[in-house]
Amino acid sequence: MTVPLPRPAAVGRHPRSVGGSAGARQRSARVVHQLLRSSIKSGILPEGEQLNEDALIERLDSTRASVRSALQMLSDEGLVTRRRRLGTVVHSAPVQLPVQDVVGDPETDQLEYLLLGNQMIPAHHLIKARMPASGDHIRLLDYLIKRDGVPIGTLVAFQVNPNVILMPHTLAMDHIAPVFELQYGRRFGRMETWIDAVVADASTARTLDIEPGSILLVRDQVLADEDGNIHEFAYAHYRADMVSFRSH
Repeated sequence: MTVPLPRPAAVGRHPRSVGGSAGARQRSARVVHQLLRSSIKSGILPEGEQLNEDALIERLDSTRASVRSALQMLSDEGLVTRRRRLGTVVHSAPVQLPVQDVVGDPETDQLEYLLLGNQMIPAHHLIKARMPASGDHIRLLDYLIKRDGVPIGTLVAFQVNPNVILMPHTLAMDHIAPVFELQYGRRFGRMETWIDAVVADASTARTLDIEPGSILLVRDQVLADEDGNIHEFAYAHYRADMVSFRSH
């Protein structure tokens, strides 16, 4: 399947294809890269789609140097595969997660949470700053997140009540509210979210099967009940080549 890209207002062959000058055409590789990257991450350009260089030059009203640079940037990020004589093919199958939730769409992005660690740790003052009601000890949970058997992220969660019954993450989970209520016996109130980015250290890179130094998206979240009492603080690291966030 070929997804058509918008044509410029003036339709015609690119000047370079007939020996002319690029003139005032759009020369920014960053603009081309971000448009293609966003289209891949949102699923508009699906996995297996072939990106034709000449078509991109014409339809994006750009230059060959800009398009080639943008395609190489996508290749460096692992979003496309470039091979001589075969061209450039979309490689990534993106996962879009709601910003204010912890699970994907159960119909399209079923996630698997594998519990790697479950232990009690002292409630450090940095944790108490996020969760004032925590006692002397809290529970630390460590998960590996997979989609279709492929590791896409890690999740570390701190729970105020170390004795709360541990609810397993399952593919049948829908949204955070019912999971929160089952876990803590309280109505879900709010979730505060922070988004950041870091580079993968060697240990995390091995866990996620990526190269050290690869970009990871970081999502910090604090979960509170309807009375404002904080029950959990969690942070997750996601592969930036596979995951993006969306608002509802």
